[in-house]
Parts: sequence; C-alpha cells; structure tokens
Amino acid sequence: MNTPNGGARTVTIRPDGVSIVVLERETIVDALRRQGLRIRYKCRRGGCGACRAALVEGHVAYPTPVSDTVVNGPRPQPETRSCLPCRATPLTDVIIELGPRDRIVNVLTGIGAALPHLDTERRSTATHPTRKGPTCP
Repeated sequence: MNTPNGGARTVTIRPDGVSIVVLERETIVDALRRQGLRIRYKCRRGGCGACRAALVEGHVAYPTPVSDTVVNGPRPQPETRSCLPCRATPLTDVIIELGPRDRIVNVLTGIGAALPHLDTERRSTATHPTRKGPTCP
C-alpha cells in the first residue's frame, strides 16, 4: 500500500476525541503506547476481548487471525461493528468508540492520570471534586 503518508493512518478515539497516528503494520494499542497513552486491554493477542471497541468509521485488518466471537462479543449486535484495538491495524482512517467504563490514560503525566479534557459527564458524581455531601466526623 503506497500512500503519501507512508501508510500511516489517523485513528480518532471517542468520546474523548483523541486522534493518534498509527504507522503502517502497527496496532492501535501499540500506537497509543508509543504516544504515552493507554486504554483497557489484557492479553494483547486478541483472545480476551477486554479492549473491544465500536468501529464507528473506517476499516481495520487483523494480520494474525482473531476469532469473530471475540471481535463481536458473546452477544453480537448486527447494527454495531466492533474491533479489537490490541490486534487491529487500520486500513483507512478510523474512528472507534470506547465503552462507557473505558477511558484513555496518559501515562506521561502520571500513573492513573486521565486526560484533562475528559467529558465531565463521564465522571461518577461520587468522585467529582465539587460534589457536596455528608462529611465524616
């Protein structure tokens, strides 16, 4: 595949709106790691489905075959396309959507530090710094 950008693709990750460049033959998770970012994953072989994300736009390939059952989950929904970022290499520019409990973490700013521009609606009110509630004596 000869493209002007050397096969690199842009992957946008929702709901945070983070865009990263994924090099040719690089997985989405590897590109995130290279840029100091992390999403939830476990095995990095495409066997557990922990990193599963909705494939909103674009096309990905799996250079090493992965099970359709793992990609689509135990209860596949025909109207939703999914991908495994740990094994997926983009064939085009791609938009993926993380699950409601997932988030992007910037490990360069400290372990567990979420990106500063995360949507405040995604935070639990129990951890929101301005929440007023009962205090302990």
